[in-house]
Amino acid sequence: MTQMLNIIKSIGELKNSTYMSERDAPKILELYKTIYEIVNDKNNYVENSNAMLNSLSENNLSEEERQQWLDYAGGIFASYLAVKLYEERGNEQYHFSRKGLDQVLDFFLTGNNSSEVISVGVYACAQQLITEDPMRCYELTRTAFTIHPDLAGILGVAYRYEGTAAEEHITDECPFCGNKGEEIMPYYCSPQVLKLNNNPVFPPAKLWMKCGHCGNYFTYNFPKGNVGTINGHYTNERSDIILENKFSLSAYNEIFQQFKSMTSGKEYLEIGVGTGEMLAVALEFGYHADAVEICREDCERISSALGVNIRWCDINNYETEKQYDVIVMGDVLEHVLHPVEVLKKVKQMLADDGVLWISTPNYNSAYARMQRFAHCMWHELNHYTYVSYETLEELLKTLQLEIVRYDMSARYLGSMELFVRHAK
Repeated sequence: MTQMLNIIKSIGELKNSTYMSERDAPKILELYKTIYEIVNDKNNYVENSNAMLNSLSENNLSEEERQQWLDYAGGIFASYLAVKLYEERGNEQYHFSRKGLDQVLDFFLTGNNSSEVISVGVYACAQQLITEDPMRCYELTRTAFTIHPDLAGILGVAYRYEGTAAEEHITDECPFCGNKGEEIMPYYCSPQVLKLNNNPVFPPAKLWMKCGHCGNYFTYNFPKGNVGTINGHYTNERSDIILENKFSLSAYNEIFQQFKSMTSGKEYLEIGVGTGEMLAVALEFGYHADAVEICREDCERISSALGVNIRWCDINNYETEKQYDVIVMGDVLEHVLHPVEVLKKVKQMLADDGVLWISTPNYNSAYARMQRFAHCMWHELNHYTYVSYETLEELLKTLQLEIVRYDMSARYLGSMELFVRHAK
């Protein structure tokens, strides 16, 4: 990496020279030979560049010709460096110090290279900062995609950045405790562009923030205006209205056995129907089922298939006089924009001896601890928040709700399943 920084420094010094004299010729030749050796396996560089090497060796070039050769060599090096840094982004050997990274960024941003080379170079630099400086990683990623909106294509992803069309909505306060200010810190920047094949709704980077007050995580930049769309369409619509189950239906047996042991009531409400399989199991166990779903297409399809009254609306807009014996929030909490309001609403509808079941990712789960940032929950496109058992327990306590049973999810790695009741 020291060699690369020295090359950048040399190119900068020579380009900034007011007059390129013959005394600079040996420097240019040495620089060129170094670049030649580094990238001789890229883009037929050797085959196309022997004439340059011979001309520089003979030292019979004009100042203008030397500048042209320097520009050409610098451009080749920039292309090589951009690709190499991206290819080796997970290799500690190719990580720069903060000062070195600033030099590399300046080299790309002030150079005379194509937008493709600049964008790849800036993006590759951004990837060195995903945990060290997540906010800067996010900002550099946006810069890279602004410079070249089709950057994702170079990375092998069918996605084009549309700027404001990505509909980033910035959240600067914790959606769990309402805290904002110095206790809200950038935590991790996910390169979600790698999952955005033909999905223009999301921005190319997802910035996670940590609340120092309550300990929960939330997304800084999220397309809130498309929540109904991005949380829906779990299965392909079929004309014969057959629902395909995502998990083995027997995976829900123990959950419903627990419901039966906790309450004899049969009034059941499911918030967010997903693929419809848990709702179907509720019917098998004899529950009188209602459901709420924010995605219209999923609502209509599953309602038609199961014959269940599914209301198409946000749960906060759901009106009913019923008190439910069982309320299910299966993998919903991480999607909602106002989790506290949702839980307050749910508590109002929960019968005195009723049970609320919550399934959601747990950032302190065994799997999450072992996988760290490789855990898929940091990279799920439509996840807005991320809690732990401890932080969710504290939130539920403030709402006079208590957790009476904790299970590791048998369906999602790193998720928890909680049985919750009114606090005594």
